[in-house]
Amino acid sequence: DVRLANSATLIANGRKIKSYSSAFLSELPIKYLLHQAQKDQMSYGGLFSPLLRLLATHFPQLSLVDDWMDDQVFGDICRHQVDVSISEVSINEAFQCIAENPYKTGKILKAMLNKNPTDIWPFSEIFVRYFKSALGDKVPRHIQELYREVWLRLNIVLPRCLWIMTINALLDINNGDSKNVTITQENVLVDPLQVLRCDIRVFRCGPILKIVLRILEASLAASRSQLSRHLLDKPLLEKSG
Repeated sequence: DVRLANSATLIANGRKIKSYSSAFLSELPIKYLLHQAQKDQMSYGGLFSPLLRLLATHFPQLSLVDDWMDDQVFGDICRHQVDVSISEVSINEAFQCIAENPYKTGKILKAMLNKNPTDIWPFSEIFVRYFKSALGDKVPRHIQELYREVWLRLNIVLPRCLWIMTINALLDINNGDSKNVTITQENVLVDPLQVLRCDIRVFRCGPILKIVLRILEASLAASRSQLSRHLLDKPLLEKSG
């Protein structure tokens, strides 16, 4: 706040202003740490309120009301009690037969819901890889809902990283190979509508569409915030004489 408020003065005095990249900031578990401060009010009660204010000001995409409400629901140990070992192999096997044997996929998803968000984050990349598999016509709605619940659970840890992984997993480029195209944090900040360049089946699948709309809402908020920050970082100076 102090640096941004005095950017014009600093630049006029010839001082260089350093700032962190969006990619670097996206790898910081800001929202997760804030949730921990909220839970332990005895230790961090004095920090929580000012940190929340800073979050709402500089990272509005991390302070969406729907996100925080879902975090309360999916952030705690879930109702599913399933004794299944979670590994990259078991996740791969479960999703490779999602249409033929959805029961097996459901078991692994329920097992993931039974873990702490930080425990399942190491599997986030392989989990997101199967987004398009969840869009299949033969995939039961119940499995798609479970998939969304696991996604919301992962969304507590590093949401901005998860959003970019999700956008790339659902990316669909007409007359081209989407595997050769990668959307970055910077791309989304400049053009939030990149989120909608997704597989057309998303718009026929309620649970997955809710995820995409959530990412779009956050991306629009982040883009507005980025523009405001850019104007403060690079103010127009009046030329003297």
